[in-house]
Amino acid sequence: MILLLTCWLILSTNHSTTLNRSSSAEAAGIKSVSVSGDTKGKASATADKTQTARVRSIVFVPTKKPLFTPAEMIGGGLAITYGLFETDDEVYEKLHGIRMRSAVLSTVSPVVSMMGLGTFSVALFGGFYAYHYVTGDETSLQAANLGMETFVFSGISTQILKNMFGRERPSMRTKEGGRWSGPLSYFEHRDKGSKSIASYDAFPSGHTATIFAAASTIADTYHESWVPYVAYGTATIVGISRVMESAHWPSDVFVGAIIGIGSTKIVENLPFNEHRARIRLGVVDKNSVGATLSMDF
Repeated sequence: MILLLTCWLILSTNHSTTLNRSSSAEAAGIKSVSVSGDTKGKASATADKTQTARVRSIVFVPTKKPLFTPAEMIGGGLAITYGLFETDDEVYEKLHGIRMRSAVLSTVSPVVSMMGLGTFSVALFGGFYAYHYVTGDETSLQAANLGMETFVFSGISTQILKNMFGRERPSMRTKEGGRWSGPLSYFEHRDKGSKSIASYDAFPSGHTATIFAAASTIADTYHESWVPYVAYGTATIVGISRVMESAHWPSDVFVGAIIGIGSTKIVENLPFNEHRARIRLGVVDKNSVGATLSMDF
């Protein structure tokens, strides 16, 4: 899974967008309307006005040749991850030391770290839903649906990997870089002072994956030149704070960032047609607000 997600790390620019609006009442015979064009444009539907909910799905299609081939991206991602494994303990000690010596960072870092929580992403994209509900802005609806979908995808991916590798967090380490205990880490460490498996699921960083999934969603949806810098800059600060807070090693954060960005790229390129599986999350229109998670076959 890490290899697959690494393939999409650099495919974050130069996309054209196809927006597909389909009614949740398809079974009732309401036709869907497809609109292609700039994501900032407002799409209008001519479907029956009695429709009470719509689902908006997005397909991002690369329009320019990627800067690197998939093989180059995989190789680069693996090389960086390996390099971080070798320096994890040294970099962690430096970052954590800076935090401990600074009264400001000791206060700010825990707050910044909370931006990686799932509740923050739900609140963030819930705000996008609310803005669409009030103003009818289509771009905010696009961002909300894509953001919620990538939130689910990245969350599932990180939890699988966390339980698969069972790496000690810096705060609970018994050796440099943390011990890797695999799926049985909880049972092996019950006598080490912690009853929670959360102390042994450092790799990869779920907070970092979540915030980078949100950042890449916003960067891919809003095309103003400053948006990627703010989005990815904020996500990077959150990732660094996870190391400062002794919650993760640098390599945990790097792989978490790959998963977050990769989740967005994968969801953007999922096949949305009646004969293929697809994920849909989010139902909002002028008459109703809600959320659905479904997969069609």
